[in-house]
Amino acid sequence: MDRIRVFPTQSDLYKGAADYWKEVANLAISQKGSFHVALSGGNTPKGLYKLLANTPYINEIDWQKVYIYFGDERYVPMDDKESNYRMARESFLDQIPIPPYQIFRIPTEDPNPQVSADSYAELLKNYLPDQSKFDLILLGVGSDGHTASLFPHTSILEVRDRLVAAVYVEKLNTWRISITYPLIEQAHQVFFLASGIGKSLVIANILKNLEGKDYPIQLLLQAKEEVVWYLDKQAAQAWENRR
Repeated sequence: MDRIRVFPTQSDLYKGAADYWKEVANLAISQKGSFHVALSGGNTPKGLYKLLANTPYINEIDWQKVYIYFGDERYVPMDDKESNYRMARESFLDQIPIPPYQIFRIPTEDPNPQVSADSYAELLKNYLPDQSKFDLILLGVGSDGHTASLFPHTSILEVRDRLVAAVYVEKLNTWRISITYPLIEQAHQVFFLASGIGKSLVIANILKNLEGKDYPIQLLLQAKEEVVWYLDKQAAQAWENRR
């Protein structure tokens, strides 16, 4: 079931998202002894990461039992300013008391991006519990309706036989590594986080017709468990105007 929450400001959005993250993490840890989460890149989640790395959240989650993965990665060195891993490390991971060996970045060292994608898929199979199911996948929303690196008019949209795939995004002139639809669909929690007026129109178009096929997000089949949308007032503006 899809659940949509709208927050008056971006700060309220981040606070609500941090509370939700804590709730899901602590429930997974109490029930199974660990919490496995895939992070999103881009600008929007940075505010959430910074909040989680400070009080009270840093003291209210057992980070020793948290396992961090990534939903997608730009095919750049891990210390490149465009790296999703670098952003997460600087804003979040370096500040929390998590064992380094429980952070699994997407490798970008191999000259062949598909080799890296296959390597990450194998890692997920080895470390994720419940037959490769994330407890939580954090996802953003692009102005073109993409999420992770599932961009419009790219080959990865057809991939149903791999957990992770390499994709060349022509309009960005770059390779990306991304989790695929099957892996997202079987997660226990799929968590979309979006902020800003620039996302408003595409979010309205997606939410008014979740079974459409105009945007990559709409091509997600019915997720096995819960899909949650957290939006600030600006991101939700066009959708609320159409209700």
